Amino acid sequence: EEWKRILYMDHLYHMNHNDYEVVWKFDDKEVMRNWRVTTDRDNDEGKSQAEFILGPEKTAIFRGFVNTDVPKDGIVKASGYCNIKSAPNMKSFKRETPLDWTDFTHLIVKCRGDGRAYQMLLYMNSYFDVQKDDTYQFPLFTRGGPYWQIAKIPFSKFFLAHQGRIQDKQFPVDLSSVLSMGITLADSNKG
Repeated sequence: EEWKRILYMDHLYHMNHNDYEVVWKFDDKEVMRNWRVTTDRDNDEGKSQAEFILGPEKTAIFRGFVNTDVPKDGIVKASGYCNIKSAPNMKSFKRETPLDWTDFTHLIVKCRGDGRAYQMLLYMNSYFDVQKDDTYQFPLFTRGGPYWQIAKIPFSKFFLAHQGRIQDKQFPVDLSSVLSMGITLADSNKG
């Protein structure tokens, strides 16, 4: 399949200004299975719970309860997050391959939010193990209510973070090595 795409399709691929490509359209259960849900409960760091399901209108629903109660174990100091993350693209023989977004300048997200601030995360294909927790982040401020919103986020506005902490030295996003994308809610508000 890889060679078929290289031989037959790559020479036909050409992007024009304002063109876009739909990477994930959440209208099928198979697409939904390629996303992983994690919470602080999964890592024994809290009591939050979340799910990512296909709604009746063929749209994805990310819902749950963020619980900021800190467990009384003497180790965890802060709690309360929920996250969804796309599975990395796989080639033959279970090889991970990055999403090649070098032809694009923006990430476009169509969502209907609850008024809370989420984080858009780009997970990178890192070579060194000290970079394995490096992500590029950008806040997604959602409007509450029944209306859909479209957020057009320039890749140049994403900032480098390591384990959720913004780094002093910033580098531009290498769009040829984005491995997967995620959305996190960790706004320190219970609910």
